[in-house]
Amino acid sequence: MTAIAIFVKTPGLSPVKTRLAATLGKDAAESFHLQAANTVAATLSQLSPAAQGYFAVAETEALNHPHWQALPCIAQGDGGLGERLARVYQFLQQRHGAVMLIGADSPQMTLAVLSEGIAWLGGGSQPRLVYGPCTDGGFWLIGGNCAIDERIWTDVSYSRADTGSQLLKHIKHLGEIKHLPTLGDVDEAADLGDLQQALQQLPTPLPEQRQLLDFLASFSFPSPQSW
Repeated sequence: MTAIAIFVKTPGLSPVKTRLAATLGKDAAESFHLQAANTVAATLSQLSPAAQGYFAVAETEALNHPHWQALPCIAQGDGGLGERLARVYQFLQQRHGAVMLIGADSPQMTLAVLSEGIAWLGGGSQPRLVYGPCTDGGFWLIGGNCAIDERIWTDVSYSRADTGSQLLKHIKHLGEIKHLPTLGDVDEAADLGDLQQALQQLPTPLPEQRQLLDFLASFSFPSPQSW
């Protein structure tokens, strides 16, 4: 069974979506994060028994927080993003054999695409990795069925236009890599129009994805062309 961990932060305990909050306000940005995270969690729940979803929670004191009751919780632990990715990946890879790490801000991800990644990682005994590129140069998914040394994670510079290419360069020797479709994520208000469009284009959206669309529509965002 593949483990899939959603990286989340808890409103009130950590700053959440700060660039989005600069435009929409703190409350709206936090509400988006929670709505998006629960949308992704609902998607993962549909994958059982092929996969087990987890919330990877930034704050250890929030492991039993009401926001994160839909899935089992594990702690990201201390340190920078590279250290936290390494810690969660190592823990789940040892427990499950195969693991995928995802963010909460690409809620347009589909069962079909996630199932493709699960099938790839479980399709043989040889080392395999799976990678989902993001439109901003980062990644929305990274996974594998083999060990990845902590230094590989920590040698990457995150939140840059070349973050994804850096990571790919570091992992390419570990095994064959399958590339999943490119998705957008939400860092700033300008990304919300693209997310709305992506959700509207889903052929069979889940109820939670429809609810997220309604939530986004309630803010009456301007069209992307006007930003």
